[in-house]
Amino acid sequence: MKIAVFTDIHGNLKALKSVLEQINNKKVDKVIFVGDIFQRGNEEIECLELLKNSGAICLKGNCELYLEHGVDIDPDVEYLREYYDGMRKKISDGQMEFIRQMPLFYEEEAFGHKMRFSHFLFSDVDAPYPFLQLSSLKNGIFDTACKSKEVTKYDLVVVGHSHQNFENGNVVSVSAAGLEGASFLLIEATEGGLNFERVFIN
Repeated sequence: MKIAVFTDIHGNLKALKSVLEQINNKKVDKVIFVGDIFQRGNEEIECLELLKNSGAICLKGNCELYLEHGVDIDPDVEYLREYYDGMRKKISDGQMEFIRQMPLFYEEEAFGHKMRFSHFLFSDVDAPYPFLQLSSLKNGIFDTACKSKEVTKYDLVVVGHSHQNFENGNVVSVSAAGLEGASFLLIEATEGGLNFERVFIN
C-alpha cells in the first residue's frame, strides 16, 4: 500500500495543484491531507473546493478549528479574530458543513503496520483546542508525548503544523505544502516493512 501525506496548504492554490499533480504521478492508494487550508494565502476558498473534490482524506488543522469554533479556543491567536470572522462570512453553508465533518485524525493498518495521521499530537482530543501548542517542541512536552503509550502503540504517527520536516521516534513531521521548503510524505507499507520518503514539491 502506498500513501501520500501533505499538510498546511495555507491558501496557496498553485502549491496545492502542484502537490496533487505530483502525488497523482506516484500512483498512490490513498492521499491524506492533515489540515490547515486557511490563513496566509488569498485563495483559501478555491483550495477548500479543490480539496473537497480531490478524493483526499481531509483532516482538521487548527485553522479549520478556528473557522468552526472561533479563535477563543486558543488564547495565542486573538490577533486572527478579524480574519476568521471575515472568512466565516465568505464560505457557504455547504463548505462549513464539510469543515465540520472533517475528522481530527485518521488511522490505517496495512500488512500489520499501524499508522495514525493528525495535524499535530494531541493534548486532549476531546477539548475544543485538542492539539499540543507549538511551544511544546521547545519545552520538552512534545518529546514526552512522543514516548507516551498513546503514540508508541503505532508504528508510524504523521503530523504537520510545525511547517518543518523532522522525526522523533515513530513520529514524523511533514513540512508545509503551501510554504517555502514544501514537501509531502510518501509511505509504502509491505509485508517486509514500513518505509517512507520525503518528496520535495516543484
